[in-house]
Amino acid sequence: MGKNRAIKNKNKNRDNEKINREAVALFFALAVLLSAYAFVVPYKSGIIGRAFYSVTFSIFGTSAYILPFIFLWQFILHIRQSSELKGRLDFIWSFLCMICASVFFEAVHFMFKANISGGWLGDNLYPFLKELLDAWLGLALIAVLTFILFAKILRVSVIRFFRSFFVNLKDDIKKSKTKIEDSNKSGEPFIQQSFAEDVFTRETEPNIVNRFDEEEKKRKEPSKETQEKQESIDSKTFNYTLPPMTLLKEDDTSNFAANKNELLKRAEYLKTILTDFDINAEVKDIIPGPVVTRYDLVLAPGIRIQTVSNIIDNISLAMRTASIRIVPIPEKAVVGIEVPNPVSVIVGLKGILESVSFEKSKSLLTLALGKTTDGAGYVANLASMPHLLIAGATGSGKSVGIHTIILSILYKARPDEVKFMLIDPKRVEMPIYRDIPHLYNPCTTAANADIITNPREAAAALKKLVLVMEERYTKFANVMVRNIEDYNNKMAETGGEKEFYIVVVIDELADLMLVVQKEIEDSIQRLAQMARAVGIHLILATQRPSVNVITGIIKANFPARLSFQTTSKVDSRVILDMLGAESLMGKGDMLFLPPGEARPVRLQGAFVSLKEAEKIISFISNQNFPRLYEAVSVEVEGKGNFDADKESKDLIPALKLISERRRISQDLLKANFGGSARATNILSILEIEGFISKPEGTNKWQINFDKISKYLEANNI
Repeated sequence: MGKNRAIKNKNKNRDNEKINREAVALFFALAVLLSAYAFVVPYKSGIIGRAFYSVTFSIFGTSAYILPFIFLWQFILHIRQSSELKGRLDFIWSFLCMICASVFFEAVHFMFKANISGGWLGDNLYPFLKELLDAWLGLALIAVLTFILFAKILRVSVIRFFRSFFVNLKDDIKKSKTKIEDSNKSGEPFIQQSFAEDVFTRETEPNIVNRFDEEEKKRKEPSKETQEKQESIDSKTFNYTLPPMTLLKEDDTSNFAANKNELLKRAEYLKTILTDFDINAEVKDIIPGPVVTRYDLVLAPGIRIQTVSNIIDNISLAMRTASIRIVPIPEKAVVGIEVPNPVSVIVGLKGILESVSFEKSKSLLTLALGKTTDGAGYVANLASMPHLLIAGATGSGKSVGIHTIILSILYKARPDEVKFMLIDPKRVEMPIYRDIPHLYNPCTTAANADIITNPREAAAALKKLVLVMEERYTKFANVMVRNIEDYNNKMAETGGEKEFYIVVVIDELADLMLVVQKEIEDSIQRLAQMARAVGIHLILATQRPSVNVITGIIKANFPARLSFQTTSKVDSRVILDMLGAESLMGKGDMLFLPPGEARPVRLQGAFVSLKEAEKIISFISNQNFPRLYEAVSVEVEGKGNFDADKESKDLIPALKLISERRRISQDLLKANFGGSARATNILSILEIEGFISKPEGTNKWQINFDKISKYLEANNI
């Protein structure tokens, strides 16, 4: 209870501190205004202003003029620290906008004799502005300030507005020059039509109407002209900025402090429970963490570890916890019992990204996975894995873990250093990354790269990625290097074009394996075996780690495994080749098995909210980094629909079979066509074409017999 009260008091103090920062910022803003006013126009500042002017100048002399700048600097510091408090900041901007507007109206009234007034504020503040800057310069400055503050309230970026205006103006001038040059070459005069003339011409000349419609269509769709314009931009010299840490929330674990008395009390209670089951043990060490505390026990001679494992449910019940995990620790000759804390602390991504291990890591593919049971940040290098297999039940934190992996790479790499090929059959997790310039799809141009959601498009993209791998091997062989690191180092010396890393992230492998298992498995196998040297790495995730999804071929090529909580011991064995994942608590609790290690490491995954991810993506996309890469020109067979001829030949016999039997099932197709994979493909085609459907909430196929009859009649069957 004392620990909970302490945590609540800390959170309350942190909230109070934020409110205090806001109040102090407002105080310094008023101090800047009043001190500057008293120094510039002391004769209008009243008794207090004149007294302040006399005292400060008698003490500091001419250096008193520095005082308003000190107040201004303090205001900037406090307003930056409180920048996340949007509502209160809006009040400050609105207050300052009203003051500036009053001064502006008073200046207009004084200079142009207009029938407007700035009120008491304008009447008293305008002489200060006039005395400080002069009438015309003061009017210009106060007008600009009023405009900027008004735009701030409306959430309008003034810099982006003017940048967009000048860029469009530059493009229009460039196009006009091009048209003039073309007309000079052809000998025809260049005529610039007005808007009214252009509308009249469109109504009277059908040819120009067609040309205008084509131009409108080109503007809506990505065109060759925009692609050539992007290619003219040199991405090497582009001033790209990595996302700042201020976009992420503070890590709550930084304020985590274990209660020593509480830990000792629970250790004694654990020892008593073991004694009740005739297991003599001594607690050698206690390792507290933000979510889990590990108690290292030295067992008495003759007591086996299996004896403790057999009563794990009894220990969990006695200690009033959801789950307990027992892990042997050979290097310390102890048995570790990991017990969840009564109150867990959320692990934030910011705390791991600011850790020494992440900052010192030179790899562009550094992954911020989470924190260990003792609260230390844990990072891994995807380049050395070289591929990662992720599994976990629904709600275990798998999707959040994928987001932290992607974001941790975004905090390390430029868009021309690492590209992401994102495959999301569920269509709900990856769309937020649609606007980042890191996207890659070998089937399309850089301007059209998007999240891949269709299983057959995913199969085609993976097959083309195999071609990319083979092309890179040929390129590396020509310059006599072994891997992408050596190639990029050589290009840095010779001034050549470097190659970027490609990280393939598949959020739900089971959905792909259901539709195009053979094609997906073949491509993954080839990439997993050979793609490491050319900088292509795979991250596969699934919530159903069955042997049909994570086949033996896939497991053999993925030595690095990451398992969140699973629903059964069988799933834990499939993903980790051992038990343990079924005993995890969920919500980011995970076991990471590094390549070559015998035992997994227990981690608490970092939590990153959707709002934080959107801030990071917005920061990256607003930089307008050019999307540049060469698409694969070689067409893959069937454009993603592998074995298309074979499947089309199977379609009509399958429809005849459905008409005769008046039913449909995978077993029926398997018995008549042979092979479960072929039956699954036929079912998928039938569903895509609309011949069968499975209503939501039922597992029974619904057959559209009318459409089947029309199709068979159209084919003279």
